[in-house]
Amino acid sequence: MPVKDFVCERCVQPYQLKAQKSPFHSLVADAAYGNFLAAVNSGTAPNLVLLHYDLPRCRVINLDVIPRFFLNPSCVIPRKPLPPSARRAGWVGCDISLERLPPDARIEIVREENVVEQEKVYESFRRFASLLFDRGSEERGWTSDILRCVKALDKKSFSLHQVYEFEKELKKLHPENKWVRAKIRQQLQVLRDNKILKFVGPGKYELV
Repeated sequence: MPVKDFVCERCVQPYQLKAQKSPFHSLVADAAYGNFLAAVNSGTAPNLVLLHYDLPRCRVINLDVIPRFFLNPSCVIPRKPLPPSARRAGWVGCDISLERLPPDARIEIVREENVVEQEKVYESFRRFASLLFDRGSEERGWTSDILRCVKALDKKSFSLHQVYEFEKELKKLHPENKWVRAKIRQQLQVLRDNKILKFVGPGKYELV
């Protein structure tokens, strides 16, 4: 199972810490691919903490948390197996793709050495916890992927046909689903019902 570095005494949630001297961008290296994917599918993967630090000054530059309910199979990418010459020949690790997560998945706690207001952090967590926490990995993945596509449009208002433009990408992430457009419409309704989006007319939506 994926490593958990600590457990919060208050909420009893497991956390895995990733720390580095440079900012986190597209990929975060993690555990064995099979083990991590199984944990994601079962909902037992730890919450991910991303710590960007300045060692000479002993300062935290940025600190983000990715709640475990945002982790889904779409964002778990297998790495190449280790070569036969390696001590653990054939072992397959994985990367977590931050680019395959919606911006809302990275909850800011410290930004450019400034601590984010506590209530703002709580609200960022609560907003999606009720939507994703108790759902299966496949449904979490679809909701997260559609939210990411909507955010990638970078528009307050958008149309259903604009989201359809991500159809090819979504087919690659969900090859077992033959009715991608129907799934897009379903997930837009899920986001609307949870007040992430607002329906403003036939095929028209707004971000709340």
